[in-house]
Amino acid sequence: MEVYDVTIIGGGPAGLYSAFYSGLRAMKVQLIEAQPYLGGKLNLYSEKIVWDVGGIPPMPAGQVIQHLIDQAKTFQPTIRTGEKIDGITKETDGNFQIHTTKGSTYLTKTLLLAMGNGILDPIPTPFFTNNGELLNNVHVSVTDFEAMKHKRVFISGGGNSAIDWANTLAPIAKEVILVYRQEEFKGHEAEVERVLSGPVTCILQADLISKKLTPNGSSIETITLQDKETNREETLSVDEVIVCHGFNRKNELFEQNDVGLEVYDDYYVKASPQTETAIPGVFALGDAAKYPGKVHLIAGAFHDAVNAVNAAKTYIDQQANAMGTVSTYADKLKPKVATVWEQYATEQKNK
Repeated sequence: MEVYDVTIIGGGPAGLYSAFYSGLRAMKVQLIEAQPYLGGKLNLYSEKIVWDVGGIPPMPAGQVIQHLIDQAKTFQPTIRTGEKIDGITKETDGNFQIHTTKGSTYLTKTLLLAMGNGILDPIPTPFFTNNGELLNNVHVSVTDFEAMKHKRVFISGGGNSAIDWANTLAPIAKEVILVYRQEEFKGHEAEVERVLSGPVTCILQADLISKKLTPNGSSIETITLQDKETNREETLSVDEVIVCHGFNRKNELFEQNDVGLEVYDDYYVKASPQTETAIPGVFALGDAAKYPGKVHLIAGAFHDAVNAVNAAKTYIDQQANAMGTVSTYADKLKPKVATVWEQYATEQKNK
């Protein structure tokens, strides 16, 4: 059976960049993603602007995904989508055997856990359903901005996602109402300042008390809030609702393995800053990892990816360089370098 140097579990930013960097270090790599598409959580807000990735201007998450995929494919890794891992065992020779729901079995020398906090189930909290049934005007993300035009949009949440949606939709919607139960929003300072100083109606320290559905029960018509300090209630008419309360997470991988993977602090794998776990040959990165100083941003995922791939490389070959080096004159890079220069020349010519 074919043996891979590294198997990456998860096709989000951390996993995709790991696939690229593994190829750069001349490793035989495969990436396995449970969803039928790549990009991870970025797919849940593909129209939102991503601001904090070094080297690229702010752009929609969907474009970031495409850049990551294009980069990941540079060295032709094996990429498997729509394939869920349902078991991991360790062989006597030290390799890991991976079993998937498709009935396939793969062998790998190392494992990179880049599956975030597991498979995300973006179903709204019960308050925003009709006895568990999804409602037509309740969303966890927005892919059609035109549908929000001239609408009264109610956003529940106070983190980066809620704030970003509020700022993005403010120029499009008739009115945006942002409601959060805490005293202060928890997002990037510049975006918080923007939402507080702009046209968005911000309501803090408010609990969701009740809702009224349309006569056919398919949509929310009004939402009643209660001020935590005064207990005063206010009923708001809504056209569209966006729920930013996080997601239900499924991480069956931790239960279906015989190598000792364990959940730490509910959703994470405990790792060192170099992404090493308690299991030799297994490395945790991106949102799956937790360690002192961890940066939970896309930029942090890239940092983790480099450390994880370098650690996997030296685990396999103790004589390998601890850090990879890149030369544009290396034979394996010449075709890619030629393509990059050709694209650059074309762009400059068209300016």
